[in-house]
Amino acid sequence: MEKFVPRFQGRTWPSGTAVLHIYGLPQPGVDDKLLSLARSCVPLMKEYPIAPQLSGTGDDAGLLHWTVEMLADAPADDYDQEALRQLVDALTTALASIKPFTTEVGPPLANASGAVLDMWPEEEAEAVREATRTAILKARGEAALQHSGGRLHISLGYADGTGSSDRLNSLLRNEVVPRRAPLFVDRVHLLAVTWTEDETSGGWRMSWDSVAEIPLGGLPR
Repeated sequence: MEKFVPRFQGRTWPSGTAVLHIYGLPQPGVDDKLLSLARSCVPLMKEYPIAPQLSGTGDDAGLLHWTVEMLADAPADDYDQEALRQLVDALTTALASIKPFTTEVGPPLANASGAVLDMWPEEEAEAVREATRTAILKARGEAALQHSGGRLHISLGYADGTGSSDRLNSLLRNEVVPRRAPLFVDRVHLLAVTWTEDETSGGWRMSWDSVAEIPLGGLPR
């Protein structure tokens, strides 16, 4: 694995800048099997240059998320209240036809920039992504869609440096049981996501502020 470096508009992310994203978030009390699976991976990553997205203890979901889409036309601070209202309205309309669903995530895998849980089956989650992209195009135009998120996944942690993925993959395969868990999806979250470079570790740290929740299926917000 190599050090993870976040990107915005094709360049290294300006440290400390917030950018709007639509994320799906696991829900404590609903997705507890998934959270237990993710927590069981944390001690196995300890000997590797990976900053976990959640702690190995506790009941919260930490920073676990699956990226639906990034709005890459401008930093979050450039969006005024009217622009945010138009975006939320477009997302609400586009996602009203998609009913809440349950999919699965796993098994845990080390990859080029840390460790992840793939999402499968992915048809319904992909439908969420496509509807979200349609809404963004309507509200913000093509300039807002500049990044490819690749295959849908939940990141367990991001690498602060280089290391071998082979040994970690063996540990994850042999030590983590069960290897898959359900994920219930009934909403997405519009968040102002910030990446900040950590001067101590040399890695990058994520944080976010909530802007809005958008329900699936036209349910009340």
